Amino acid sequence: MKQVMFVELGMGVDLHGQDVTKAAIRAVRNAIERNSMPGMRALVDGDTGRMQVRVHLAVPADADRLDHEAVKAVFPYGAVTVHVTGGGMLAPSGIFLADKNDRNEQIYVVNAAVEVGL
Repeated sequence: MKQVMFVELGMGVDLHGQDVTKAAIRAVRNAIERNSMPGMRALVDGDTGRMQVRVHLAVPADADRLDHEAVKAVFPYGAVTVHVTGGGMLAPSGIFLADKNDRNEQIYVVNAAVEVGL
């Protein structure tokens, strides 16, 4: 990416089930769902495929279980890359719910920083 135009931040949580992908998707949606970038079309001459989207995810556990393609699918436009680092948070839920596919009593919290540019 030559020029970063926007940086959007978000947080996502999976309360039960310890699904890092679900928490990551929620973090990315949180980062982008209240934004509109109408000027980007002009910057890419109407070809939204030229937009560059770089997603940074801080995940607390199970990085190997993260479905990168599912995260990329959140974005309607652009060439999306996903970068994963350690971070986020594991917090106690205080309850194990087998009917929610819990593997333990942890809440997964994922942080996202989404860069959009050219």
